[in-house]
Amino acid sequence: MQKLNYRNIRSEMKQENWHQGYLFYGEEKYLINQLIDMIISKFIPAEMQDIDLIRIKIDSMITSQDLLRIKQELQTPAFLSERKVIIVENSHLFSTAEKGKNEEQKKNIAEFEEILSLLNPYCCLVFIEEGIDARKKSLLNNLEKNDLILVEIQKEEFNVLLQWIQAQAQKSNLKITKEAAEALIGRCESSMTEIRQEMYKVILYAQNAEKSGIDLNMINFVCRPDINGNIFQLTEAIARGRAKEALRLLNILLMNKEPLPLIRFMFNRHIKQLICAKELQNERDLIKQAKIHPYAAKKLMQQINSLKMSDLEFLYHQCFLSDWQVKKGLMEDRLSFETLLIKSSLTFANRS
Repeated sequence: MQKLNYRNIRSEMKQENWHQGYLFYGEEKYLINQLIDMIISKFIPAEMQDIDLIRIKIDSMITSQDLLRIKQELQTPAFLSERKVIIVENSHLFSTAEKGKNEEQKKNIAEFEEILSLLNPYCCLVFIEEGIDARKKSLLNNLEKNDLILVEIQKEEFNVLLQWIQAQAQKSNLKITKEAAEALIGRCESSMTEIRQEMYKVILYAQNAEKSGIDLNMINFVCRPDINGNIFQLTEAIARGRAKEALRLLNILLMNKEPLPLIRFMFNRHIKQLICAKELQNERDLIKQAKIHPYAAKKLMQQINSLKMSDLEFLYHQCFLSDWQVKKGLMEDRLSFETLLIKSSLTFANRS
């Protein structure tokens, strides 16, 4: 089962090596959209896209009606384009079935596999999925036999993102400091779509203010709040036994319209990352093994200096208890998280 990445498939497209279909999946939607734009611009003139470009968006699971439409579109030639392009989003054919829907998915897959034989050089069938279940080997091998290629698009590496951000700034005759670019990657969770949106805002601001470059202060002033940075500060406040400061930081996050479930998730994840950092005791290993970007890894390594493994295990246990209380309906979400912050802070204060 062949699986290509962004660079493989982009190279193929530049060399005019096209397939009858593609299955794109992965985290980086920005790059997926770039590849789809390349397919559309190759096969369909702009004036014909209303006719020869077909988009089918699935709400939950693909239905027999959706599959029938795909079949009909494959059997109908393009009007005045080189190929008809059929884009199907979130079919869930290739992922694990939801509970109680195994039989329905099996039926849909059987129907779809019959349709695969209709793929032809005059159509391009494109699937966009969140992810795939690699255990569906028979289905995935069947895709390859019919020239429908798997393409996994994951987030770009940290250094690649740095270069990309610098290139975005240079296009507008601006410079950006490495510190500012690193901060932007961190607060946007390496998402190129979000980075591009924030860069657009900060570039407009810099041009309007007649600035020659972009620094960290400008990023902090113009761009989205740094939830990752606040989570670091929140953990630091707890470790120093400062309950009032921890609650103040939580209120800042909530005032910035950050959802509490997201704050809880990121706090829990941060504690797990600190445990990994404490175990590995090496920044490079943390980047490689835990897949953490260098900017965050450096900050994690600095923070573990003031924390013992027993401290981190205690915090992790408190996170578990807080989450359990909410899921069991024993405590309201915000009250439970505030209790976690206060109890943890007081525990650390009494130890010092």
